[in-house]
Amino acid sequence: MKEVRLTEKKKEALAQLGIEKSSDVLEYFPYRYETIEDAPYSSWEINSKVVVEGIVTSKPSIYRFGRNKSVINFVITTEDNTFKVAVFNQIWYLKQEVGKRIVVIGKYEGNGKILATSIINDSLENVLGIKPVYSLKDKVKPKYFSQLIAKVLEENRDEIHSFIPMSLREENHLLSRYAALKDIHFPRSSSSLQKAIKTMKYEEFFKFQCFMSYRKQINRLFDDRYAKKIDEKKLNEMIGDLPFSLTNDQQNVVNEIVNDLKSNYQMGRLLQGDVGSGKTIVSFIAMYATYLAGQQACLMAPTEILAKQHFNNIQRVFNGYNLRIELLYSGVPNIQRKQILQDIKNGHIDFVVGTHALFQQDVEFHNLGLIITDEQHRFGVKQRQLLQDKGNNPDILLMSATPIPRTLATSLYGDMDVSTISETPNKGKVIHTKLLKKNSFIPVIDEIEKLLDEGNQMYVVCATIEKSTEVLARNVNDIYNNLNDYFKGKYKLGLLHGQMDEEQKDAVQSAFSNHEIDILVTTTVVEVGVDVKNANIMVIYDANRFGLSQLHQLRGRIGRGSKEGYCYLLTNSVEEDAIERLNIIVENNDGFEISYRDLQLRGPGDILGYRQSGLPTFRLGNVVEDNELLQKTRLDALKILKDLDNPENTRVKEYLQEIQENAHYYLD
Repeated sequence: MKEVRLTEKKKEALAQLGIEKSSDVLEYFPYRYETIEDAPYSSWEINSKVVVEGIVTSKPSIYRFGRNKSVINFVITTEDNTFKVAVFNQIWYLKQEVGKRIVVIGKYEGNGKILATSIINDSLENVLGIKPVYSLKDKVKPKYFSQLIAKVLEENRDEIHSFIPMSLREENHLLSRYAALKDIHFPRSSSSLQKAIKTMKYEEFFKFQCFMSYRKQINRLFDDRYAKKIDEKKLNEMIGDLPFSLTNDQQNVVNEIVNDLKSNYQMGRLLQGDVGSGKTIVSFIAMYATYLAGQQACLMAPTEILAKQHFNNIQRVFNGYNLRIELLYSGVPNIQRKQILQDIKNGHIDFVVGTHALFQQDVEFHNLGLIITDEQHRFGVKQRQLLQDKGNNPDILLMSATPIPRTLATSLYGDMDVSTISETPNKGKVIHTKLLKKNSFIPVIDEIEKLLDEGNQMYVVCATIEKSTEVLARNVNDIYNNLNDYFKGKYKLGLLHGQMDEEQKDAVQSAFSNHEIDILVTTTVVEVGVDVKNANIMVIYDANRFGLSQLHQLRGRIGRGSKEGYCYLLTNSVEEDAIERLNIIVENNDGFEISYRDLQLRGPGDILGYRQSGLPTFRLGNVVEDNELLQKTRLDALKILKDLDNPENTRVKEYLQEIQENAHYYLD
């Protein structure tokens, strides 16, 4: 694509918007559109949006108030009327010349007064219609940016090629890329704009689906050497030895995983399920199946807390089995670490549980057959790839406790098979959740003390560790001190946060697990991993600062034993959106529904863990609102991948070859 000539100042101003080349200009999409319609003055109503063309008939004046605040006032005259125009905090309008013809867009305040939102040096005829609104900075004016887009489009008319094959454009009633970009930036009508937006949404979804489906194809190596020979009799005996029966969903997922392990291709499977659905025991069964096939298995967790929790649980499950299990994390003493690494390399260890330490360069496996990643979205593609490279195409199982509907998961995780555990072993148990519109639990203190007196334990969660002038939120240090004074002599308190060393954290967690601590004041380090069956109360300060899925994860720390849980969400926020969002948690215990609503409200974020992978980002498409289009592009991508040698699919083929040749780029 041809680059337009720009001054250094313009280049710097555009760079602040993330625009460095011509293609960036075209893909800097409007964040909204204004429909500007002319209406006679006789029909204007107070507070209505108006547009009027007139001549400036008074020299602009300025009135300053507050810090860096001002209002510019001047008068414009039309053929029939005179209007007083006011515009806030835009001092460059002081240069407005008397006698100049302009168009004013704004809100009518009555008595011939207009509060301007924009002033355009143009004719009314050119202003009317659907107009894009961009997120720009002072040094890049809307008129200049519009002219720049027009110039880039004109100079690259023959260089803007469609990525979407013609057959799919015709089938889905889409525009060429050039036509879509032109109509997005210079819409002719509402229908042409909608068709343009649909085309660009389709393109970014289609590109993504091609990448994911292609990734699955090149990862799925068919070779009989990869098939694991599993002693299923021993595996079933191990399952039968568990002190509980698997749910139907758990058993179905175990069957899916075992079939993958026995197959002649590399497993790539996502296991998703709500908090407490029993994903962990399924992963342990998969590890044991790998052991029965004579290979090593490793389980990677995002935090030391969770890694230690898994290590303790796996030791308990396989107590009495002749298995060698080790824990590896950054805090392991050097002498002990060297011995663990030697044993892993020599094959003397069957299961390794650990953190990011597992994919460090000096970790070598003897015969790694299975990699399990818990809370997979917390690891990037590069990190997972580094671990995968330590084995000869080991099977991969990713686990996620932020589940989404299966159809959406199948599209978003197109390079993997998806297993879902929908039912939970304790699905009859309720966690009672209350929203307190006050950042204090004093209103429910009697209720909480009664629960504590009954022998329950409590988490108190804060968003920050220390007081900050930048973040107005309660912090663990102040809350711990305040509660210590308030409950002095009545309940024992503990403090837990990420700045403590591992020895301190272990001591606090152990004391809480042994009920030597009644109230644990903590940050979100307890979001995953801490599993205390007697902890059935949770208070979350500044709950509005957390995402829905994170709140649900936090709440999942309570009610894990035989008793019901009680969660109190505290907030000082008066914003309707924040209260509405928190009420979703109050009214719902279903992790699938909560994750879906979180996606609706916040978008996918980095749910895939692919943010740094070079994948196309969804600038226009919304995976929830446009789910039907996302599903369609997946089917279309699969169809095109079967026919890559067709000349009309050349651009898709070249794109996928580039990914294959520059794999390091997509992982760096």
